[in-house]
Amino acid sequence: MNSKFEFPEDYISFMNNLDDYEINSENGYIELFPIDELEDINNEYETNELAPNFVAIGTNGGGVGIFINKSNNSIYSIPFIGMEEKDAVLLANSFSEFLYKFENDDLEIY
Repeated sequence: MNSKFEFPEDYISFMNNLDDYEINSENGYIELFPIDELEDINNEYETNELAPNFVAIGTNGGGVGIFINKSNNSIYSIPFIGMEEKDAVLLANSFSEFLYKFENDDLEIY
């Protein structure tokens, strides 16, 4: 993982206070990856090679990853199978907005 990338403060704060990495809402299910496992997980998914402008931080449990864009900290979904940056779908402009939309709005992760 690019050591120059700094995770957004809202993401770090949320993850540091999280007891359970699974979040359920009327919009479905997401699993956030533990921060201390992100480097290994991103290496396994070959994120640096396939989607170098992103860091995988979670999944919808159905083959779609949840990613932070390294340049603007926006949250995107990208399918893990056949992962390509051109397939990125903007979910929210920040991690806080992503959580709010997932828990309160109609946010589909596909």
